[in-house]
Amino acid sequence: MAILDYLPFRSTDNVSGRRFVAKTIDPEDVRLIPKTMKVAALALGYQGSTWYYNKRSTFEPSPYDFDRIMQAVDTDSYVRQAINKYKELFWKEGWQVTGENPEAVSYLYQRIDFIEMAMKRPFMDFLEEVSDQLFKFGNAFIVKARGDISEYFPEKLTPINSTQPIVGYYLIPTEQVRILRDKFNRPKAYQQSTDPLTYSPTDRDPVWAADRVIHISVDKKTGRAFGTPFLSNVLDDVVALRQLEEDIQNLVHRELFPLYKYTIGTPEQPAEPDEIDRASAEIENLRSEGGLILPHRHNIDIVGAGKEVLDAGPYLEHFKERVSVGLGLAPHHLGMSMNGGNRSVTDRLDVALYDKIKKYQKLFSEALRLHIFNELLFEAGYDPVLNPSTEGISDRCFFKFNEIDVDTQVKKETHVIQKFVNNLIGISEARLELNLDPEFDDSELFAAMQGKVQMDMMNAQAQMQTAADSDKQASSTGGARNLTNRRRGSGNATRPANQNGRNTSPNIRRSDLSWLSVVENVLEKDYNVVYTEEEKKEKDNK
Repeated sequence: MAILDYLPFRSTDNVSGRRFVAKTIDPEDVRLIPKTMKVAALALGYQGSTWYYNKRSTFEPSPYDFDRIMQAVDTDSYVRQAINKYKELFWKEGWQVTGENPEAVSYLYQRIDFIEMAMKRPFMDFLEEVSDQLFKFGNAFIVKARGDISEYFPEKLTPINSTQPIVGYYLIPTEQVRILRDKFNRPKAYQQSTDPLTYSPTDRDPVWAADRVIHISVDKKTGRAFGTPFLSNVLDDVVALRQLEEDIQNLVHRELFPLYKYTIGTPEQPAEPDEIDRASAEIENLRSEGGLILPHRHNIDIVGAGKEVLDAGPYLEHFKERVSVGLGLAPHHLGMSMNGGNRSVTDRLDVALYDKIKKYQKLFSEALRLHIFNELLFEAGYDPVLNPSTEGISDRCFFKFNEIDVDTQVKKETHVIQKFVNNLIGISEARLELNLDPEFDDSELFAAMQGKVQMDMMNAQAQMQTAADSDKQASSTGGARNLTNRRRGSGNATRPANQNGRNTSPNIRRSDLSWLSVVENVLEKDYNVVYTEEEKKEKDNK
């Protein structure tokens, strides 16, 4: 049965021997052709078309099997650990909002706080969910939520292309998204298909205009509407690896329980009729740790593979390597210790993984700057499009990831310092290469602090030297004769200096000795105290 059987412009002609002949269509019936085509399609069981279209008249599903990817992530340990590894490295060192205008940066942090309260979830949690969609499916669909926050936000906001400012963002499940494009391949609308049995829009399926959805994609082919997930290339290798592991498990199970070969009798003395039955009963009743005592005509052999068994180890390692390479990781990243390897090799493999993560970070940060930060800045009156070279300070802000490869960062910073020490660049250029503010206070640097400490030490030594030289006879000034120095010799001879200077003793605080007189008065009652002439006079005067 063909669809031509249902067309109104085909009629049956049994006389001429041909089944169908052309039929003239009335002008009034031309408008009924689309409805007739739809009815004919339903009669033939038509449930939608493939992902490519001659006319962009319907929502387009993804050409990749996202449901299969979800199943692999949820059920396979290697795929799950690979996705976790990507996300852990992606957010390992955190992020920050940077820009030339500190007021614009502070405003974005303030808007993020209000977005968190509106979404009732941390902004970091939202960003991690976006990165999870990118790593799994190579696509992420973010919808803008708008509302009136003028009563709560301290500054006046002017919405762009809408009546209300942005209050939050939420994600559409990537596996349910369908895209409607025009003849120029530009998205017109996005649909969330909640019913997996049909692609046609229904009242249950929400639809968003293209200006309300932010589509972030990775490796999107020219002319395609969806990005390409890297997991789509490795799923067949994962299935092959699991099938091989199942075969090895069956092999082990078979060799674990060997086959017994029981020979009874010899050509000279054949087996008796009841000997076979008794031997069968003995084997069935034999305990796993038991044994048999047999006459010379009975012989038992264990039939096994022995050295002829297939060594599946190389095949297993081959498929493990295919899976790890397909996931974009090295075997040691997944906990596999295959083929050994030294530290130099593992370090290079780690750097290769860092480079891949940085590629995703660059794509992610640029998408947030273009689709989220710029619109939030425009709403508050900032202009992130101005050229800083002609307009002064720019309002443009960036979503910046901190360096995840700490070892490489240390090497780069050391190289910048060496260029500054060897007079190749200035202090401002060096600070810019280190992502630091070129304007700084010299007094807060370590060299300035160290110089201040040295100056204080030199001043203290100068004061000590001045005190040491104070007993010297001064030179003549203005023709007047110097005063006579009444000391006997030079100062360093009469009053030599030590670690305490020229003091007669260290400047040690002593306690008050007035209590000694009280003790002496008490002792006079019991002991004879002998006073000198001076002490007697002093006592009489008192």
